[in-house]
Amino acid sequence: MLQANSPAIITKNFPGTQRGQALGMVATMTYLGLTVGPSLGGWLAQHLSWRAVFYINVPVALLAIWLSLRSIPDDRTEKPEERFDLAGAVAFTAGLVILLVALNRGHALGWNSPMILGLFLVTAIFLGLFIFIELRSPAPMLDLSLFAHRIISGAVGSAILNYICIYSILFLMPFYLIQARGYQPAQAGLLLTAQPIIMAIIAPISGSISDRIGTRLLATAGMVTLAIGLFLLSRLDGQASQLQIILALGVAGLGTGAFISPNNSALMGAAPRRRQGIAAGILATARNMGMALGVGLAGAIFTTVLGAQGINNPEAIYKAIHISFLVTAGIALLGAIVTSIREK
Repeated sequence: MLQANSPAIITKNFPGTQRGQALGMVATMTYLGLTVGPSLGGWLAQHLSWRAVFYINVPVALLAIWLSLRSIPDDRTEKPEERFDLAGAVAFTAGLVILLVALNRGHALGWNSPMILGLFLVTAIFLGLFIFIELRSPAPMLDLSLFAHRIISGAVGSAILNYICIYSILFLMPFYLIQARGYQPAQAGLLLTAQPIIMAIIAPISGSISDRIGTRLLATAGMVTLAIGLFLLSRLDGQASQLQIILALGVAGLGTGAFISPNNSALMGAAPRRRQGIAAGILATARNMGMALGVGLAGAIFTTVLGAQGINNPEAIYKAIHISFLVTAGIALLGAIVTSIREK
């Protein structure tokens, strides 16, 4: 709910000439949270308990609720104009959950097994049913007519690919740092902050520049830079220094920070004003689809390679990391192509 409404609130309350800058500041706050989260979570898990990672969120959430009630404008309508698309939501959720089950169990059951092939088939059926429902619903959960706009379809497609790459990093790097290299959770968490720190610095700068020169060039350059960072991550092995790890994560963070704000600004700016909430929801859906697919894809590749090489073999972990990041680097390059061919 936060992810779906935040961009809409920002877009409605800032002029178009400041939209990229404002969305960049939102991204900065997000990445500052991601910067503190891994190091603080690692410290809490190491010195107190893994349960403390959850307890700490209670006072943080209460503070966020107070700030929201105090600061966010009340823009309620007199009466709802559209009903919630329950059938579409159920079909979409079922399709995505079944896809994740297939990706998660593919290695254990065999990618050619009847069960996994059947799950992929059922996924296609549910997602096809979802599209059928959305095209005929008077108030669709996902307004597919928005995708007729080339900017929106390109921005959503590249966003999904970008988040696949981001969450692949978040999934894979703890295996490399803790399981293969033997770092303590607090040390690993501190190293992982290199990426969100750079993202927090770059996002508002990129957003502000995009207000002046347009969004396509910056977003494309960001995806190319992310691909370079993922390639550098794929080269990490047992002899890689902490500086090499930080630099690789920093390049990935530079690319992501340069991409996110212009891409979000392009999508929100292209949506009609009465569809700002739905556009923000599409953006949130792209983020969460990318997250789910990124973890699922990285997990599928990682476990398949690791199973073939030996689970307790550090060299097998390095090889699994190498192949996984090479695949995601290719996905980032695909995202750069998608971004480059859309309208400004």
